[in-house]
Amino acid sequence: MTASRHFDFIIAGAGAAGLSLVWNFLQREELRDRRILLADRSLQPLRDKTWCFWDDRHVPFDDLIHHTWDKLEVRVRNTFFSETLEKYRYHCVKSDDYAGKILELARQSPNVTLLEADIDGFAFESGSAVMRTAEGPFTAGHIFQSALRPPGFNRLKLDLSLLQHFAGWHIRTTEPVFDPESATFMDFDVPQKNGITFAYVLPFSSRDALVEYTLFSPEVITDEAYRQGLETYIEERLGQPPGSYEIEYTEKGVIPMEDRRYPARYCRNVWNVGTMGGLTKPSTGYTFTRIQKHSAAIADALARGKNPPSDIMSPYRFRVYDMLLLFNLHRDPEASLTIFYELFRKNRFDSILQFLEEQTRFDQDLRIMASVPWGPFFRAIYHMKHRILTGA
Repeated sequence: MTASRHFDFIIAGAGAAGLSLVWNFLQREELRDRRILLADRSLQPLRDKTWCFWDDRHVPFDDLIHHTWDKLEVRVRNTFFSETLEKYRYHCVKSDDYAGKILELARQSPNVTLLEADIDGFAFESGSAVMRTAEGPFTAGHIFQSALRPPGFNRLKLDLSLLQHFAGWHIRTTEPVFDPESATFMDFDVPQKNGITFAYVLPFSSRDALVEYTLFSPEVITDEAYRQGLETYIEERLGQPPGSYEIEYTEKGVIPMEDRRYPARYCRNVWNVGTMGGLTKPSTGYTFTRIQKHSAAIADALARGKNPPSDIMSPYRFRVYDMLLLFNLHRDPEASLTIFYELFRKNRFDSILQFLEEQTRFDQDLRIMASVPWGPFFRAIYHMKHRILTGA
């Protein structure tokens, strides 16, 4: 392998995980002379995703935060909950802003090489990790990949699997409609025909907002069904019939919500990151903050001359909580809506977000769990006891 095809680190995949790794590597003085290859089919920033989160301690650049909300709203069981956050703020980042800034930083860094190519697979050969691409093989001491499912993926233990799938429209209305200080976190008061369904609204000004139509179900729905869901919600909830707004851009996505335990490695010296590393929280689909923490931990370990962390799973008790809620989301949607109703009725929003961020103590967990109906969780414990007793 020629020197031009061998690197210290290869990052395969330029999504949130790959770009976050690039940024973290470039921030560590100990890693600034390491040769890095960033590869993906395309390295052109696309406005196709909006990442939301409420813990901004690990965000690479403050100016990448597109908008911040101090107030959140929830609707469930024909009840409206609204609260101004105290501990947290709710943020969003646009994927094209994120990719554009970090890719520009990478282009300006003499130790980073960019490669646009299809990624075909990975291996460990002759003491190096190998990435096979349409442009031929490339080697490195470590490869971090978010492009391909690891070998044996379909054989990994799996009891519960849902998809969080959604379509969103960034709309601009002719008249002021929105409160840019308040975001609709979840609105479950919509028809529940195809699984648990909710909308959320992220206002950026009084006249423009991102409106998302989201479902938890085993299968995705048709484009026409997404369109009807969005049009109906915008007209009935926001009072904006077709013709009173323009669609600035659209986005669409599918996020796995499952109890599969993803392996840390694809093979020797090839590490799974992002969704392929199991960083998506099974019960909510939130991934962005977990990616930031994992990327920082990888860079810190390499800067100290250590291997990347191999144990990236949530603590055991949070894996159990996720599994129990996922069971109810999958098997008992009606009970799940009641769980959400009681959760937001009896708890402060900050407490709920802290719990979802896995930053609570066990006594705080117990208070959260005691606030929701126990019956659905006892049923979930009974059905999932084989997983709970073997490490979740």
